[in-house]
Amino acid sequence: MFCVVSLADSLAKLLSLGGHGAQQAVPGDGDASAVFIKNPQPGRAGPGVLCLHGFSGTPFEVRPLALGLAQQQGFTVLAPVLAGHGHTAEALALTRWQDWLASAEAALDRLLGEVDGPVAIAGFSLGGLLALRLARLRPHDVAALAILAAPLRLGPTQTRAMAAIQHLPAALRRGPLAFLPKRDGFDVTDEDMKRRNPGLPALPLVGVASLLELGTVVRRDLPFLTLPTLVAHGDKDHTVPIEDSLEVLGSLGSQVVERLWLRQSGHLLALDVERATLIEAVGRFFGAHLAAAVST
Repeated sequence: MFCVVSLADSLAKLLSLGGHGAQQAVPGDGDASAVFIKNPQPGRAGPGVLCLHGFSGTPFEVRPLALGLAQQQGFTVLAPVLAGHGHTAEALALTRWQDWLASAEAALDRLLGEVDGPVAIAGFSLGGLLALRLARLRPHDVAALAILAAPLRLGPTQTRAMAAIQHLPAALRRGPLAFLPKRDGFDVTDEDMKRRNPGLPALPLVGVASLLELGTVVRRDLPFLTLPTLVAHGDKDHTVPIEDSLEVLGSLGSQVVERLWLRQSGHLLALDVERATLIEAVGRFFGAHLAAAVST
């Protein structure tokens, strides 16, 4: 058992999907519930923004962004709990990317029922992949995107680790290696947010594989996406390589693409120390392009 546990620890470090920090991830007491804030101005539905959280996370990961967009821009904002999330790693292991996409699409439909015209989507990590996929499937319903550190693919070391896991005996993959612990904690430099984050402390292996499948699908979508897109990434991100965001920037078919590199931030951009800069940039970008979409 010692060897198996050591192998699990080594593979978890190689995959580096859980973050980078001083200690193993411990779920905090932050608010993991969905966010829905409707424009309070009488007689106005206002523009709508859908905020999507990451794999193994909760709406807590995008809550500051959702609240900021509602308070500063007057947007109607919805941040749902994606399918399988918000409970246990075992529950998440029962879902695949098609389930996560279906729950994101249901949230999009709910938001469209509350506002006039198309909406914008801000997607973090897995949420970024889902945002890109929704934009491909529903181009008339989505006016603009903000893609925050979307994992198009794993790095070479992580890819080798996944391949090694897939060649292990099924008993190991269903047992000790079914869930890989986040041995390096949550990937955020803001210590208070790291402590409060209610995300899962371990990743289901089948979920990681499904996440990679979605990344493959989205990479094929990129040249066909022509809507305005803001791409953001943290220089201190130890989870998703910045090359993934560069690939998004270089592959999109859009004529309007902006990038935002946050020098002091890790993977969890909307929780980190430069979140005010992120909120301002996303709010400005969405404000301009939602207004243009509604006017036409």
